[in-house]
Amino acid sequence: MRELGKRLQTIVDYVKPDQRVADVGCDHAYVSMELAEKKNCTVIAMDINEGPLSIAKDNIYGQKLDSKIETRLSDGLKELAAGEVDAIVIAGMGGHLIADILRDGAEKLRPGMQLVLSPQSDLRLVRYSLRKQNIFIEQEACLQDAGKWYFVLNCTVGLKLPGEVPDEEAKAHMMYGTWLPQHPTKEFEEYLAWEAKGLEDLITSLEKQKTPAARARKGGLIKQLEESRRIRDFIKEKE
Repeated sequence: MRELGKRLQTIVDYVKPDQRVADVGCDHAYVSMELAEKKNCTVIAMDINEGPLSIAKDNIYGQKLDSKIETRLSDGLKELAAGEVDAIVIAGMGGHLIADILRDGAEKLRPGMQLVLSPQSDLRLVRYSLRKQNIFIEQEACLQDAGKWYFVLNCTVGLKLPGEVPDEEAKAHMMYGTWLPQHPTKEFEEYLAWEAKGLEDLITSLEKQKTPAARARKGGLIKQLEESRRIRDFIKEKE
């Protein structure tokens, strides 16, 4: 029996049913199989590496889902044809790589397409890059799974492609987005408290160092801590 965990289950929950889906970086295809079984989706399970894709293929055949899931060796979206899918899932990789995949595969995106993303790092960069490409975050989850914090972004490609979004606008909400501050969850509030404690400890440590690099980093961390406190105050005012 497959155990997806909270992060992967949230990804599956976000994907709309009855769609054609590309699962990019599918690994062992657990998300692909769940989408085929529970959401009635047809899926292209894609990975850059032969090893995980071979395991994915065995898993798919073992569950008799080969009529609904195709496996495909692909670097990002390179082997996906334009118009071939209605939704794209990208999870389990760094934010820089996700941003690169979407930018390099921009011609494969179309207005109204659903993107479900879960970057392992560089979340601010992902939010910034999405806005630059005129992609909107419609919903966002903050959750803890196996002792680690994760975010899952449910996005829609905007009507105008390619996007021509000013840099200032793209940067405006890249730190915490707009969905979670407006729709705070217990997990998000716990994440903010956990993050603030880490920032305070780092700032204290950097104060003991006298190098220009330490001073510059401390300044950036102080700004981040101030924004974190502003978001927490905003949430308290809403309660």
